[in-house]
Amino acid sequence: MRDRLCIEGKCRETIEYNIEFIQENREDIRSLKEDTKKGIQRNKKDNKSIIEASYLTNFIYEMENIRAKYSLGEDISSIEEDFHNAIYDLEHIGTREVGYINFLWMISLGILLETDKKNIERLKKLVGKENIKDFVIDYLLCACDSGWSKITDHYEKEIPYSKTREIIELAQTDKREASKRMQTYMEKEWFKGHYDYEWKNAHKEPGYVGFWGFETAALTKILELDDSNLKDNNHYPYDLAHYKNSMNFKHFNINEYLVMDMEKEKDWQEGIESNPLLEKIIPMRWHSFVDELIKDYEELEDERFYEKYKEPLELDQIWFSIDDYNEENKRKNLLGTLIVFALTDREYILQLDYKEDLEDYVDHIKNFWNDSETKLVQFILNNDQNYYAWVPKEVNIQHMYEVNIEDVEEAQ
Repeated sequence: MRDRLCIEGKCRETIEYNIEFIQENREDIRSLKEDTKKGIQRNKKDNKSIIEASYLTNFIYEMENIRAKYSLGEDISSIEEDFHNAIYDLEHIGTREVGYINFLWMISLGILLETDKKNIERLKKLVGKENIKDFVIDYLLCACDSGWSKITDHYEKEIPYSKTREIIELAQTDKREASKRMQTYMEKEWFKGHYDYEWKNAHKEPGYVGFWGFETAALTKILELDDSNLKDNNHYPYDLAHYKNSMNFKHFNINEYLVMDMEKEKDWQEGIESNPLLEKIIPMRWHSFVDELIKDYEELEDERFYEKYKEPLELDQIWFSIDDYNEENKRKNLLGTLIVFALTDREYILQLDYKEDLEDYVDHIKNFWNDSETKLVQFILNNDQNYYAWVPKEVNIQHMYEVNIEDVEEAQ
């Protein structure tokens, strides 16, 4: 067992179930493709949508099997077929999304398994198709000498992955210090940086198959760092990092490839005309959006407002139908709540379940106030979730419409 938190029997059951389900999906895909050729449509959803959804499901199960097999301590060669199948399935999901972590892990696994360069090319095309802008993925593709020639200064997941830049830059001048920084990163920052993905207590739940820093091992391999101190780390895939040693990597100064994010402060429109007081607690980059949201809430009929913001604010995940929304909005007393939802979606406000400890997540709360001195506040909504954000320290606003705002005592 490589992951001591896994239960062997449960892990093997998961693998067997996934294999069976994948095979059933493949048979369904073949059948639906035949139906499509013959012009037969047997389901309410069109054949193409069902086929693409089946490919996506297979991809998810293959990624789970890779983690499970590695956690169990099986020979690394046993996951290569899963990896190849996962690439194929990923290429056939249409416009569906698989999430940043899965893309990051796939590219990292390609490096660790030293897959054929054609497979790296396939993954590179998928990154281009998804228009993913991420420093770590860009760096990995550049280092593979895949023809990728740009590195953005944007992170799809800033915590913990922005820390990898420190390691890469250190490695250019001092590999020993970079190795120490990598050890600190894996021991103290990497796993905690995924608490917002509900990893913290995942090992207590049925179906746990382990979490592995494949991208960390890929960076270690590329940068030629000493990872001996991470050999027994429960999330560092040491055996994978040393599986093969024949792949050549491109060594370069990241500053020569860096492309700055095009989002500039000068493009932001300052001012919330509908409620100027909110400018004190809402960063300028969202002023125009919040102003439009307020005006729409006050002027549009419920049906039109719900339809316009259903997708941007995922209203249908909160109120399953327009009737549910109408019922709760009878008194037109939801505007503050809607603003909180909007700013949570934009990662200004951090949402936590009432069971979660703020202390574990406070580092995930992004600070958008540059060098201003800030304090932590909580937005009080009528549900079982907690909402936190950093605001300028001198601000003393106690209400945002129906939502109360309270200062938070030192959480660190």
